[in-house]
Amino acid sequence: DCIKYYGITLGTTATMYSPLDSVSRWQMALFLTRMASVSGVTLGDGSDQGFTDISGESAEIQTAINQIKQLGITVGTTATTYSPADYVTREQMALFISRLLKKATVGPGGHTEFVSGVSGAKEIKSNDTDHNFTDLTGDGSILLETLTAIKSLWNLGVAVPTSGYLYEPQK
Repeated sequence: DCIKYYGITLGTTATMYSPLDSVSRWQMALFLTRMASVSGVTLGDGSDQGFTDISGESAEIQTAINQIKQLGITVGTTATTYSPADYVTREQMALFISRLLKKATVGPGGHTEFVSGVSGAKEIKSNDTDHNFTDLTGDGSILLETLTAIKSLWNLGVAVPTSGYLYEPQK
């Protein structure tokens, strides 16, 4: 209801949300730019960012993909591809949300911590490194930025297990 109210999602039809469906990368770009708008983030103009595989998408989708590239929320699947039809993994979702939160303005009762050290700039994140996920071992099978993002989102109450104590980043 909340993300519908704020226009972040429009649903799969006028009366359906389809919460069990997978989310494609083009849909994620739309969610992120819509969330950015209501979160106090200034979006870029959406000019071409060099992705060669988005020309078949609508102008709205192309703009959203280019805007999240401008914000540094995505780097693409390669330097020149975004892979708009691919599904977003939980790992990618954590990175997208974590990177967007670094740009967002904290709301009432929100939580910020210092970007580094004990003074200076703050951002929405959690420096706590604890988590309940038994499949996040830090053995190098997952990028450090991803591991940090998942831990931060867990401590902020955003990331939840798929079942038991599993995060399943590749799912």
